[in-house]
Amino acid sequence: MAERGIDYWVERLSREDMPLFSSTVQHVAGMATKEDCSFSELAWSILQDPVLTSRVLKLANSMYYNPGAKRILTVSRAVMRLGTNIIKEICLAISLIESVLSGKSKDKVAVEVARSFHAAVQARGMAAFLKVADAEEIFIAALLARIGNIAFWCFSDEMGPSLENALGNFDSDESAEVEVLGFKLERLTERLSREWKLSDLLERTLRNKNDADPRVRSIRLGCSVALAAEKGWDSPEMRKTLGEVSNFFRLPGIQTAEILHESAKKAAAVTELFGTKSISRLVPIPENQPNAIAKPNETVPDQTVTSLGPTGLAIMDTPSQDQYPKPDLSVQMGSLRDLSALMTSGAGEFNMVLSIVLEGIYRGIGMDRVVFGILTSDRRHLIGKHGLGCMDGWVDRFSVNMASDKQNVFQYVLKNKKSLWVTEKPEASVKTLLTDELVNLIGKVPLFVMPVIIKDVVIGIIFADRKESGRKLDEESFENFNLFGQQANMCLRALAYD
Repeated sequence: MAERGIDYWVERLSREDMPLFSSTVQHVAGMATKEDCSFSELAWSILQDPVLTSRVLKLANSMYYNPGAKRILTVSRAVMRLGTNIIKEICLAISLIESVLSGKSKDKVAVEVARSFHAAVQARGMAAFLKVADAEEIFIAALLARIGNIAFWCFSDEMGPSLENALGNFDSDESAEVEVLGFKLERLTERLSREWKLSDLLERTLRNKNDADPRVRSIRLGCSVALAAEKGWDSPEMRKTLGEVSNFFRLPGIQTAEILHESAKKAAAVTELFGTKSISRLVPIPENQPNAIAKPNETVPDQTVTSLGPTGLAIMDTPSQDQYPKPDLSVQMGSLRDLSALMTSGAGEFNMVLSIVLEGIYRGIGMDRVVFGILTSDRRHLIGKHGLGCMDGWVDRFSVNMASDKQNVFQYVLKNKKSLWVTEKPEASVKTLLTDELVNLIGKVPLFVMPVIIKDVVIGIIFADRKESGRKLDEESFENFNLFGQQANMCLRALAYD
């Protein structure tokens, strides 16, 4: 019997060693669950992590999530088009794949993750066949239905070999788990789901095994199919499970088997889309059933970890990740189109406009950091509100005295209502605007700054530079920066008058 109980494992996984879900993914998943969460809030959270940004955009352009193949170039557009539930689904699925690549017991974790993806796709397929609502929620709950197993094998230490040795000596895995650990790993899943606020539907599924809700039955049967398939598609376990699914579908066994086979093929392709070929190969495919479903718009090569990103997400060797964004005309044009669409529809809101503008400047023009600073209500201070590329809480510390007699760059821009490029060797009139306070805050480097205006009233500034990389600013970048400023102010004016 284990000396450490379930409380120890919940505490450890929740407080100490939890790279299973990076801080960004946890935040995004938590926000997506809130009823009042805005698209702009989700976009801001994703954009804070360049690795997650790249992965979300790649998946948003796959055939699985974007069957119409209408290219999505910005995170803001991805969030608006896909919706909060799918964004949460993508982020959690990415994190599960990362757990395989960073976990200690990689083989056991890989099996569990492949099993989870198979269960999730089977559950969603059942829900789709029966026209059950909440397909994304069902996918998430099934995907996380063995999160306790995954978390345990990621951080099992000396308990891992003990449990692994015991698994073949008991009638069921659950019996071995109770003998070695003192609890079933399914109970750990339930506790972690509650602790990490992952899925109410998952908790309901685990607590009420006989629940007649078709969502719960889809999840439970999806998990059963994934487990039974590992014994063989012609095994007694699968025949038993097939009978249960046939009753659920009210279809003959042959037709039901065809549906499950198609879902298995799709699960293998989806797992490859999210992670690696080696994991997708662990999804059991029926014999004489080629794995041929619509592939992503772009080929997804096998991937390996090269390093860890700032929030703990593994950086893959493909696609390559530069530390600082390079100019990308397609992202610029995509952001400008998004602004135009918001202005035309009149359905936008202030924070969404800002998220599109800052993403366009950061990822499109290719800047190291971009900040929106807003004037306080008494207009005596300019404080940081949102930023991209800014680490270690720099935006929160961004504060400039705007009531000083000695004029600074930001005061000049707000007063004159026009953009300014502070060059590497500024003219004497501009050099005097680089006050000691400003230099201490942002450094003595070339920068772009523009006013943000609503109804002819300046409310703040957008500042951008390439301080960290030392790359030069140029005329084309400043022209594009100005274009974003003009479009932003036009959009905000249109929305203000709606």
